[in-house]
Amino acid sequence: MTKKLFIWFISLIAALSVVSSAKAQDDLEFENPSVLIPVTLGGTFNRYRVAVNDLLPAKAGGRLDDTTAKALIRRLTLNLDMTGYFDLLDPRASLEFDPRAGLSQGPPIDYSPWAQIGANFVVKGALETSGSKVVLDLYLFDVLNGRQLLAKRYTGPAKEAKKLVAFFTNDLLLSVTGEAGVFGSKIIYVAGDKSNQTIMITELGLDEAETLAGAKGGPATEPTIGPGNRTAWTHRNKNKWELVSDGRVVHSGATVFTPAYSPTGALVAGLSGRVTTNIALFEGKSTRQLTSGGSIEISPTFSPDGRMAYVSDQGGVGIYVTSAGGGPGRRISPPGTSTDPSWSPKGDKIVFVYRNQDICIMNSDGSNVIQLTNQGVNHHPSFSPDGRMIVFSSTRGGGGHKLYVMSANGDRQQPLMADYKGGSQTLPTWSPELPQP
Repeated sequence: MTKKLFIWFISLIAALSVVSSAKAQDDLEFENPSVLIPVTLGGTFNRYRVAVNDLLPAKAGGRLDDTTAKALIRRLTLNLDMTGYFDLLDPRASLEFDPRAGLSQGPPIDYSPWAQIGANFVVKGALETSGSKVVLDLYLFDVLNGRQLLAKRYTGPAKEAKKLVAFFTNDLLLSVTGEAGVFGSKIIYVAGDKSNQTIMITELGLDEAETLAGAKGGPATEPTIGPGNRTAWTHRNKNKWELVSDGRVVHSGATVFTPAYSPTGALVAGLSGRVTTNIALFEGKSTRQLTSGGSIEISPTFSPDGRMAYVSDQGGVGIYVTSAGGGPGRRISPPGTSTDPSWSPKGDKIVFVYRNQDICIMNSDGSNVIQLTNQGVNHHPSFSPDGRMIVFSSTRGGGGHKLYVMSANGDRQQPLMADYKGGSQTLPTWSPELPQP
């Protein structure tokens, strides 16, 4: 019965999608997303123009690992572009006389050549490699005010050099915006298709991922990551579905869907019954229903104060909100099929999938709906821990689903892992934890 209910639910969503796409979209007028991205979606600010110079040898006339240097600068420019705060300038347009100006063993920087090309900030750096170790000296200069904002040394294993760039990106954002970045924060997702699905985890600013759970006995899917970077997912173990939390099976038997952690670390998921699927709280070996709408209810997500949004098919597939203690929910999503909600860490926004194709964002009361995507089929958005960015999966570009990231207003949509060579990537969830330096 539970398997049939699940198949019926998926079929219902698909059917509603076909009907919705066939009719004119006159029931919802989308606003065009702004081209500027503030920390919140209210107000605007000007993008900063930044010139990122190539890395130089730590000592004048010294040797440079050119391959590593180019890879790190490429990663830094990708990081800055992802944030939506910066327009990147070509440093070769500057007529600066000495490229070592501003470095520890160079002359003072001359700001006038950078002002002439309109730069607000200049990034310079030096790289030293010694065996399996790298040392990065990175500098940030404020052109308008003629001052050095940041000068810091980052040291670590060569294989983790991109993490050092992530640390610098966060420090740079703190210097410029007053709020540190989230590069190095964790994102969990599913790799592979159908029977070979595995759970993977990566960090923002890296191009690699590690495996958390393989497909032994059946696919592992629907991962989530919560406070303390706790992880959970569902796993098909032969003829049973299991709910796995922190690598340990906490439920086996009735089908479970879309687990999530509350802000207090409580684990919830859709739990299938004989005729309904309700959101349930898993406490040790016991469960407690949080919803009882007499329908299919899945995909819980939480506000910072514990309110829960979820998907229900009562009165059409849409997004509902209930109090922290559970109980009857109130629909907040617009007419048409709405799924995959994710509540912002600031509590003011919910991002979701509309009509099984495009990602939209709205106020937590359902007002001010804005469409963020218009390429390919886009699913499962999830907010970064600072609310500035959103990760999602998309079919754009062909070759199946890949992970993308964008600013919280839809700007700067680009691959999460530009150099990733793996297969399909789906169902991403961003950890609520800020990265540790």
